[in-house]
Amino acid sequence: MRSEITMSLAPPKQEPHSSHWGKSPMFLHPQEADLYIQGFVYQPEMCRKNCGYYGNPAWHGYCSRCWIHERQKRQTSPLTDGFRHHTGTLFMKSERENTSDLGQNENTARVVTINTDTMYAQHSQSSYRYFPTTDVTDPRCFIPWSSLESMAKRDFSDFLKALRRPEAQQLNAQCTNLIQRLQNAKNLTPNTMGEQIQDFYHRIADQFPDHMTEERGYFLDNIEKLVMTRLYRSVFCLDGSTDEQKDLLLQRRIKSLKWVTPKMLQVPLDETIVEVKDWTLSAVTAMLEMDSRRAPQDKLTCVSRASNCLFKSIRASKKDPATADDFLSCLIYITLRANPPRLFSNLEYLTRFCNPVRLTTGEWGYCFTNLCCAVSFIENLDASSLSLTQEEFDCLMKQHKTELSTQNSVAQQSTLQQMQHNKKLLAELQHRQDNLIQRAEVLEKELRAWPQLIHGEVKEIIRRYPLDISRTSSQS
Repeated sequence: MRSEITMSLAPPKQEPHSSHWGKSPMFLHPQEADLYIQGFVYQPEMCRKNCGYYGNPAWHGYCSRCWIHERQKRQTSPLTDGFRHHTGTLFMKSERENTSDLGQNENTARVVTINTDTMYAQHSQSSYRYFPTTDVTDPRCFIPWSSLESMAKRDFSDFLKALRRPEAQQLNAQCTNLIQRLQNAKNLTPNTMGEQIQDFYHRIADQFPDHMTEERGYFLDNIEKLVMTRLYRSVFCLDGSTDEQKDLLLQRRIKSLKWVTPKMLQVPLDETIVEVKDWTLSAVTAMLEMDSRRAPQDKLTCVSRASNCLFKSIRASKKDPATADDFLSCLIYITLRANPPRLFSNLEYLTRFCNPVRLTTGEWGYCFTNLCCAVSFIENLDASSLSLTQEEFDCLMKQHKTELSTQNSVAQQSTLQQMQHNKKLLAELQHRQDNLIQRAEVLEKELRAWPQLIHGEVKEIIRRYPLDISRTSSQS
């Protein structure tokens, strides 16, 4: 039997329900109240079994008791298609007009009919997630649901083991095809590669239902680590790219701001405390470690670890929880102190190739956003940012440049002195080597003459003392 849902901008002309549009839903009796679901107003109807109770669209038009019996008969799971076989009427609720205004626009009603039998047919696959293609180069293919569920684990080694199974070979082929295609691409820019990677993540994520957000996150993390570890050299900080030039500019900028003190940034850290100093050094180490990681999630882990160290150091200094301003100022100070290599390239790499959900939500998203703010602050830092006058700022910048030039000249002098000292050592070693070679040549001549000398002495002894062999006759 074909069932339909009627969606309209105006309520139907039904007397039992027309009186409720002027009331607030929270003051209605549960049996009389309309359901407000995501912008729609749903008017309840009786159970399909006519048992006297109201039906629920989530239970296919049955009441709870009848749905349990019906579910046991059909052995199907609930919520596979929320409005299947239900004949209730959905009215689209206007965002700008209240429900009382809807009754005044009955002449302009627009009705939309949806065939729910077709919707249910698209979701009738129980062991496979349905997608309209079977091409292994397209993520929207038939992948066994058991395979997806088994690979949606936190541990990456377990994911690799599950990827070797026969039912996961289609997914493995998709990942391999994407990797080879991007590795062989010569004319694609990093931004274009990032768009293709993000599209691949999106198609993979579509295979999970909305209520499995945690499993979807684990699965995408494993896919991201598998793909980006192999693509790292092909997409990160390519030779001659603009990212490399921006890395050098940012590194010089941070180096020119070494004179900035924690007091200027209002950093609430007391480094005289041993514990605070240790946490600060751990945060610097984590920031420096970020460049050595390949997978985007591993780089984010380094940023998160540095942030956690800063929160602990702030708590140990203030004896109070850290505020957002305290954390950001500390992160700016740590970035200036660490001067992480290829910082701009790492941030661009995360933006292009990391799972966007990780960058916008949760602890990783918070830490990444603050790191981007810290880098932006450093790039645009001026006198007003440090509560200094322009003259003081310029004086400190010039003083730092003078100190750098002085340090460079001192380093050059020490380098010249060291070179001269090394030159003397090399000359001495050369003299000793020449003497050693001469003595070796003399020893070689003596060794060659020694056999002849021994042979002559033996002959002389034989001549002076000849051997006299006497023969005696045997007696019988």
